[in-house]
Amino acid sequence: MTYILLIILTLTGPNQELKNIELSIPYPSKEACLEASNMIDFSFKFPGTEINTYAKCILKDTKLDEDNLET
Repeated sequence: MTYILLIILTLTGPNQELKNIELSIPYPSKEACLEASNMIDFSFKFPGTEINTYAKCILKDTKLDEDNLET
């Protein structure tokens, strides 16, 4: 089974809307994915700016991917 590490990076700043950046990285096993997700969760605070991350492992749905192929 393939697991996907879903990483959501949220940027906030003064007088700005929230900006989310979403990344997905495939992993061959649940254990490897969980280990990576534990290293990803962090936040930084700078004067006027904040960066937060959230990481989650999800099981890849191979049938769904095959049905949604774009060419």
